[in-house]
Amino acid sequence: MEIWEVAYLAGIIDGEGSITLTKIHKNENRRPCITIASTDIELLSYTHSLTGGVISSKKNYNPDKHKDSFT
Repeated sequence: MEIWEVAYLAGIIDGEGSITLTKIHKNENRRPCITIASTDIELLSYTHSLTGGVISSKKNYNPDKHKDSFT
């Protein structure tokens, strides 16, 4: 990853993301998880190409008023 891509990714995480410690299984140690939520699938596809991970769609409870969003 180029230094400008690292800086861009840091800005995206700072503005649209969160960093948490999660456990999937009860007896597992916590591990860091970085999540970015956005309505712009192209942005998430770009960050996915840099870092890997999974892109999921979020449930839209009011499609008449809200755009589809992804995380």
